[in-house]
Amino acid sequence: MFELLAHLGDRYQSGEALARQLGISRAAVWKQVETLRRAGYPVETQKGKGYRLRPGTPTPAALEARRRGRFGAFYAYLGTVKSTQDVLKNWALDGAEEGAVVLAERQEKGRGRRGRPWASPPGSALTFSLLLRPRLALSSLPLLSLAAGLALWEACGVGGLKWPNDLLSPDGRKLAGVLLEAQVSGEEVAYVLLGIGLNVHPSPHLPPEAAALEEFREASRVELLADLLARLEARYTQLSGDLEGVLRDYRAQSYTLGRLVRVTTPEGEVQGQAQGIAPDGSLLLESEGRLHRIGAGDVHLIGSL
Repeated sequence: MFELLAHLGDRYQSGEALARQLGISRAAVWKQVETLRRAGYPVETQKGKGYRLRPGTPTPAALEARRRGRFGAFYAYLGTVKSTQDVLKNWALDGAEEGAVVLAERQEKGRGRRGRPWASPPGSALTFSLLLRPRLALSSLPLLSLAAGLALWEACGVGGLKWPNDLLSPDGRKLAGVLLEAQVSGEEVAYVLLGIGLNVHPSPHLPPEAAALEEFREASRVELLADLLARLEARYTQLSGDLEGVLRDYRAQSYTLGRLVRVTTPEGEVQGQAQGIAPDGSLLLESEGRLHRIGAGDVHLIGSL
């Protein structure tokens, strides 16, 4: 099955040609294609032309041809998993190097922030996890979340950021989100699992509050992944010496600042105007004459963009 996957690309190949390359029968090729589909891989068929992967599929070979920098040098492209975060956690515990990436076409138990499910049909989104081993103080981890959101905006080039790291479309629907899970020992950060879900191609399975990038610009998943990994690496490196630069650029792309918002926090709900982003990444919210410093919470924008 996986040998066939390595022979599939953006262009159609006949079953006869694939059978010849693999040294198997055409019927065996068809069976392997069906197995790949059931596993979640976006294999397309056209009568008279044969088989191909959906154009832009982020296979290892396709990513390696476009990759810049070290993020993604160790990369797994999977069909169906419970969660890319869980797969990458096992890699981290086994000593995988920083920059390792696990991407899956389908997650059975994919999750977003606060344990919310994140689901997308195969071939339509980028759902992956990136392993980081940051030399950051525990108090600076929220800045990593902001930097990831900023890299997302740079790679997509549309919309704006809802604090802390959701990418919204120009009309306010959700394009992408970031999930940061850290393994901490005392004041030391052992590793961080940075999970990203980005809707690329439109799908009838997307909820009304979600958007796909291709509604606003042309997009190839593998090109987008390569660019996003490069931008994540650049912003991650910037955190080591230019925190204010990250914050400045983040503020410039914020859909939250200056707006009336409602924030659900572990302590309860607060409504007011978002005034700024503190040096530690906290949201500064003015409500009833009082300035609140919010380190974690869900933001709801009040009114249209």
